[in-house]
Amino acid sequence: MKTEQTADVNQDATLRRQAVRAGTVATAGLLTSQAISFVGFIILARLAPPQTFGAYAAASILLGASQIFTESGMRAAVIQRSDRIEEAASTAFAANILGGLCLAALAASCAPLIGLFFHSGQITMAAAVLAGTIPINSAAVVPGALLQRRVSFRFPFVGPFGSLSYVVAAIVSLSNGLGLWGFVVATYASAAGSTLAVFVLSRWRPSRSLVSFEMWRSLARYGRPVLLSLFLREVGLAGSTAIVGRILGTADLGRFRFAQRVALQVNSAVVYGGAYVLLPTFSRIWRDEKRFQDSILRALRTLTLIVFPLSLMFIPLGRPFTTIFLGPKWHGTGSVLMAMSGVGIALALDSVSSEAFKATARTELLPRMHALTAVAPLALMLALKGFGAPGMGAGLSLGMLIVAAYAVRGLSGVVRLPVRLILSQVQPALASALTMAAGVYLLDREIVHAGRSTGLFGLLLFFVDVFAALVLYFGSLFVFSKRSLFELKELAKLLTRRPSGSASSAA
Repeated sequence: MKTEQTADVNQDATLRRQAVRAGTVATAGLLTSQAISFVGFIILARLAPPQTFGAYAAASILLGASQIFTESGMRAAVIQRSDRIEEAASTAFAANILGGLCLAALAASCAPLIGLFFHSGQITMAAAVLAGTIPINSAAVVPGALLQRRVSFRFPFVGPFGSLSYVVAAIVSLSNGLGLWGFVVATYASAAGSTLAVFVLSRWRPSRSLVSFEMWRSLARYGRPVLLSLFLREVGLAGSTAIVGRILGTADLGRFRFAQRVALQVNSAVVYGGAYVLLPTFSRIWRDEKRFQDSILRALRTLTLIVFPLSLMFIPLGRPFTTIFLGPKWHGTGSVLMAMSGVGIALALDSVSSEAFKATARTELLPRMHALTAVAPLALMLALKGFGAPGMGAGLSLGMLIVAAYAVRGLSGVVRLPVRLILSQVQPALASALTMAAGVYLLDREIVHAGRSTGLFGLLLFFVDVFAALVLYFGSLFVFSKRSLFELKELAKLLTRRPSGSASSAA
C-alpha cells in the first residue's frame, strides 16, 4: 500500500511538472503573440483614428459567431475523446469545412443588415468581404485541437505567426491609405498565416475514408452544449459592440473595443496558456476525486495570483497608458480601460470552471453559464449608458463578474467542494491586488503624475508606476499570505526544472 501511495505521489509530481512546463510554453507563445499584437496596435493607433477601428469592429461583428458555429464544439470533442481519434479528427474536419462554407455564404448575405444597422455602405461591403475568412479559419480547428490534445510544445507558435501576419499586413495597408480595407487585408493575412502554420506544425492530414456520419453524431452529442455556450457568449460580445456603436457612434466604439482588446490581451495569455493544459489534464484525472479537487484548487490559486494584479493594474495605470502610448486622439480610452479592470478577474474564474465542466462531460452547465454572458453585461451596459463609454465598460466588467460568480457555484457542485473553500483560494490574490491598485493610484495622483508627461520622460514615469506596483503586490502577498509567495517560488522551480518525459505522455 505504501509503495502504491508513493507511486501515486511521484506520478502526480511528474504530471504537475510536465503540465506546468507545457502550460508555460503555451503562455510564452501567447505572450509573444499578445506582445506582437500589443506593439502592433499601438502603431496602428497612430496610423488610424478611432472611427476606423470602430468601423472595422462593426464590419467584423459576425466573424466570432460564425467561427463558433463552424467549430460546432468539435475542438473540445476531439480533445476530450479517448478512442478512435483519427476517425474523429477526419470527421470533425469535414464537418468544419462544410459548415464554414455555408456560414460564409450566410454571413455575406447578412452584410446589408449590418450596414443598415450602422448606417454605412462601406461597412456593408467590408462585412461581405470579411465573410471569406470563415472557411479559412475553420480549416485550422481540428489540427489545432490535435496539437492541444497532445499538449504539444509546437501549438503556441501558431499564435505569434498569425499575429505577426496581421500586424505587418495592417501596417503596410494603413500606411498606404487603405483605411478600413487595411484591416480587412490584415484579417485575411492572419487567417491564412495561422491556418498554414497549424497544418505545418501538426503534421496531420485528414482522411476521407475515415469520415463517418455515426462518428459525427457522437461528436455532435458532446459538442452541442459547448457550441450553444460559445454562441451565447459571442452574443454577449457582439451585443456589446452593437450597443456601443449604435448609441455612442463608431468613434466611441473604436475606443471601447481598443480598451476591451487590451484588457483581454494582457490577461488572456496567462488564462488561455493555463487552459491549454487544463482540459487534457483534467480529462485524465477527473475520476480520481481527490487529485481532481487538488488540481482545481491549485489551478485557481496559480491563475489568480498572476491574473488579478494584471487586471486591477488598469485602475491606476489606464489613463497614463493611453496618454503615453496612444496619443491625444485616443483621449478617453484610459477611462474605459479603468472601467474594464474586472474583465480579467472574471476570465480567470470562468476558464477554470469551463475546463472542469468539459473534462467531466458536464457540458450542459456551459450554456447556462454563458446565457448570463448574453444578458447580464448587456443589461448593465444599457443601465450605465448615461456615463458614456466608461459606463458601458463598467457594465461589461460587472456583468462578467456576475457570470464568474455563477461559474464558481457550478464548479462547486462538479468538484464537490464548498464555495467558501473555492473562494478562499483567490482571497490572497484579490486582497494583494486591491492593495497594489490603491497604492499605485495614490502614488501616481499625488507624486508621479505619469499621465501628464509624454515622450521618454512620460515613459520613464510610467515604468516607475509599474515598478511600484510590483513592489506593492509582492509586499502585500508577504503580509496576507506567505504561502502564496512560496507557491510562486515553487512554480518558478517547476518552470526551470528539466522535464523527465514528454508533455504529451503526461496529459
